[in-house]
Amino acid sequence: MTITANQYPHLKNRLTRLVRTSLSFFHRLFLASYHEKPMGISVMIRVKDEADWIRPSIESIKGIADEIVVVDNGSSDGTYEILEEMASKEKGLIKLWRKPDLSHCDLSNFALEQTVFRWVFRWDGDMIAHTSGDYDISKLRERLLFLNPERYYLIYLRHINLSGDLFHQDPDEMVHIEEYIHTCSDQARYIHPGRFEAIKVPKYYSVLFWYEPYSFHVNVKSARRMLLRYFWEDWMELKDYKKYPKVEDYVDEKIKDEFKTDLLEEAAGLCVKRVCTDFIRYDPKIFGAYPDLLKPYLEKPKYRLIYEDSKIIGRDEG
Repeated sequence: MTITANQYPHLKNRLTRLVRTSLSFFHRLFLASYHEKPMGISVMIRVKDEADWIRPSIESIKGIADEIVVVDNGSSDGTYEILEEMASKEKGLIKLWRKPDLSHCDLSNFALEQTVFRWVFRWDGDMIAHTSGDYDISKLRERLLFLNPERYYLIYLRHINLSGDLFHQDPDEMVHIEEYIHTCSDQARYIHPGRFEAIKVPKYYSVLFWYEPYSFHVNVKSARRMLLRYFWEDWMELKDYKKYPKVEDYVDEKIKDEFKTDLLEEAAGLCVKRVCTDFIRYDPKIFGAYPDLLKPYLEKPKYRLIYEDSKIIGRDEG
């Protein structure tokens, strides 16, 4: 049989999945030590400046969590105070740390080290899950706990993206798929090989892809946050933490070249206009209804894209 150049990547991926699946049955052969953790789900959240969404985000996920490990990376917008309040009301469930000086990858590994249950579910402070209907997040818990407890898994989930405001999406990334869940082990660690951080697991982990839309990623931020996000990937890839300890340091230097201004507020407004210009309206016929916990925010949205002659020209910051 002849394999074409186009077929080779697909064949390689299939073989990789087959090898991983086979090794997952014999994981104990590869372990120097085997630590059985109690069955359950540790939700792990790394957060910075998510005051807009952190409350509904945690409310939406707490029903499936045996613990919620939250590490704040130096929020200055009231996020940490909200977390303190929620942790005081959910004693024993929400475990809170503040680590403003840790880099992104070190922050992830610190949070991972605090988890105690077999399953680790990496959650973001701007993700909101369905709590009812066909894709109720509780069904994800049932699905996880039904898997073979003797095997190790890395599970990719798909999230629906909202961008700019609650009524629009970026046509280039209407959904997002990433490895959000894994079986905890001493060998699983976060690494930062290039532009993005990723979880590195041994080859005996079986990889699963679950495409059901259990949650929404609410990428609806202030103009300042959008400006930081605009440069964030380049800063992550550069890894020059001596010159640019924080993304804010990188942004301060780059906005003049990119937006022809030294003023952060002016650059942020220009960034919003540039980023949102080609966004499209969210269509519930394609991706379904909003999560219940998002519906109150739809009635009084903080941010709303502005149209003129059927074109997006800016955003009302509320």
